[in-house]
Amino acid sequence: MENRSIIWNRHKENIYHIMNSVEKTIQILNCLSDADRSLGITEISLKLSIPKSTVHRILSILLNYSLVSRERDTSRYRLGVQILKYSNSFYNSFDLRRYSKRVLKRTCLDTGLTTFLCIWQDGRGICIDSARSFQNPQMHHLFVDIGKIMPFHCAAAAKILLAYQSSEEIDRLIKNTSFQRYTFKTIVDPERLREHLNEIKSKGFAVCDEELEEGIRAISAPIRNFNGKTIASITITGLVNRITSVVFDQLVKTVVNAANEISQMIGYNK
Repeated sequence: MENRSIIWNRHKENIYHIMNSVEKTIQILNCLSDADRSLGITEISLKLSIPKSTVHRILSILLNYSLVSRERDTSRYRLGVQILKYSNSFYNSFDLRRYSKRVLKRTCLDTGLTTFLCIWQDGRGICIDSARSFQNPQMHHLFVDIGKIMPFHCAAAAKILLAYQSSEEIDRLIKNTSFQRYTFKTIVDPERLREHLNEIKSKGFAVCDEELEEGIRAISAPIRNFNGKTIASITITGLVNRITSVVFDQLVKTVVNAANEISQMIGYNK
């Protein structure tokens, strides 16, 4: 019993030290975030009443993970590029869902088609929100689950996102990908895909015409952030007898307008 008590007390002490280190780390990051300039170790130590040795140790770890950066000439610290990546990730996903929810649902109601939102992450199109149409019982199977990955060579939602990546990124992804043929319309030739992506970028929208699943069409448009970068796409999808040549132009206009509305909400100014 005594041994168990000793082990438990040591365990509690370890937890306390870990939590104490985490708290100090957060305090240091907040201190750098609140400052309007870079700070030295002594300044941080005085501001937070944390020993200089502890501040130095924590900053060294944060530096290894690019959470802070150190100026070579002054050895002062400021927040690092990884913090920007975290904030961009939050901005592109969490905030985007909140801002686009109303537009997503309205587009679904106006078109009677399943409507979903995708972001570009690690060379893939990933669904982060979806609105299902209940106007037609046959449409239920077209609901797109959150987290679903869209193949960029055939899904409109991912093709539009890839089309607006840098030429280097497009080349890298095409060279390192084996393209699966989902239907007889699926583009599997790399050069044909490059041409197709150029066409998409020129038009400003993408179409999946039974390339991912027979009998299914989709139309997608790009969503841009405050600096004009394409960060997401909004897509409508339905049976081919719902997305016909008769209504195609109007549906494209609806999707593009929805994408532009969301873009303006998050700071894009055309």
